[in-house]
Amino acid sequence: MTLEELFKAVGDWGEAKGIDNPVMQYAKINEEVGELAHELTRGNCGGENTLPSAETIDAIGDILVTVIIFAKIIGIDPAYALAEAYDTISGRTGKTINGSFVKDN
Repeated sequence: MTLEELFKAVGDWGEAKGIDNPVMQYAKINEEVGELAHELTRGNCGGENTLPSAETIDAIGDILVTVIIFAKIIGIDPAYALAEAYDTISGRTGKTINGSFVKDN
């Protein structure tokens, strides 16, 4: 399945389940981000010589699913949004400080 097909399948699944409230879906995104934070604070996100836990992988997948459904609810093609974001960051200059990229002004 291509990424575009996967975006469509996830969006169609959400629609079939009646997920259509952007406020509730935004809350679900935050719930899933919280689950990832839970794994991160327990050292379960992998790193040098370790793999991420199954729960970490599940949390990241759930975040992606909830964001894709949210995008569809508010009328944004998630593939387009991702392409636009990449176009913006691909030419960005800056430096990495303490593992976080800081863009130039």
